[in-house]
Amino acid sequence: SWAECETDELRLDVHNGLLLSALWDAAFDCGLISFADDGTVLRSPKLTAAGASALNLDSAAPLAPLTHLHRQNLAHHRTKHGF
Repeated sequence: SWAECETDELRLDVHNGLLLSALWDAAFDCGLISFADDGTVLRSPKLTAAGASALNLDSAAPLAPLTHLHRQNLAHHRTKHGF
């Protein structure tokens, strides 16, 4: 995650960040959601029905456009959180 970056260069990399609401950002940081390579949201089994409802997951649009570097960072996030 951005907070775990060891250098400012990594923190400032535009491919190492997503513009998410505070609620979505918290869910992403906790590994309750992630994103597939095509930008669709992935839900962790740990996310409760109430949490999914609060995030309005059923109507979530995919992230777009994602670059190869975004997909690499998302792959790391998915692996870290067991997706």
